[in-house]
Amino acid sequence: MERQGAGCARRRLSVDLDPGRIDLWCACIDDIAQAGLLPRYRPLLGAQELVRMERLHFAGDRRRALVARALVRTVLSRYAALAPREWAFCADVNGRPRIANPPPGPGIEFNLSHSGGLVVLGVGTGRALGVDVEGITRNTDTDRLHHYFAPSEREALLELPEARRRRRFFELWTLKESYLKARGVGLKLPLDAVAFDFVGERGLRLSCERRLADSPQRWRFWQFTPRTDYVAAVCAERCEATEGELRLTVREVVPLAWEKVVEVGFSRSGP
Repeated sequence: MERQGAGCARRRLSVDLDPGRIDLWCACIDDIAQAGLLPRYRPLLGAQELVRMERLHFAGDRRRALVARALVRTVLSRYAALAPREWAFCADVNGRPRIANPPPGPGIEFNLSHSGGLVVLGVGTGRALGVDVEGITRNTDTDRLHHYFAPSEREALLELPEARRRRRFFELWTLKESYLKARGVGLKLPLDAVAFDFVGERGLRLSCERRLADSPQRWRFWQFTPRTDYVAAVCAERCEATEGELRLTVREVVPLAWEKVVEVGFSRSGP
């Protein structure tokens, strides 16, 4: 879909839920330049969302939370006949957000991540899904690598020149976070029990310790750069019925204003 300004009247096309496709919606807060757009997001949110947002101390955090929640609601309404304000959410036993009033039809799986000025939302159906995005300009805590990474990952990191170490840190971090989010338990699983090896120019290989009670063959991963100075990772559960056809579509979007499909080169994927 072509990019259009907020004042352009146009028909909102629906997006089909396709078990062979994962959709990634990327919103850059700096793109939201229209003066009247942010106030239009507030009425879309539920009362509890507004309360949690207002509790945030910094204005930048409140703005990011507002954009993130508006993105979730407006995007989900592209897949089902519910208005953005009508969606209701709850948390499962592990605190993972779920749709509390799912519409009829295929179940919607979604996962949200934000960092700095970027928000990324993944949407799919028929498979567990995890998404993580990180800004790579902030400092890395190399003194605590043993808390975050498996021994093989720590060794590979420390062998890199310092100029490359920061990016590799966040490449590994986003892959781990996307996996933990797809598992639905967050940081309840130990980060150092999950290890990624970078294979060749673009390959990935996952290994899990036995205590995780999981199989690496259950998952597929992709990594890409949605904007300069950001890295993102996607983890998706394998589904035998569509495994050979699984594809990713990436859109840049400003909620209630414009969107466009973008071509993204995935830097790594696997296994």
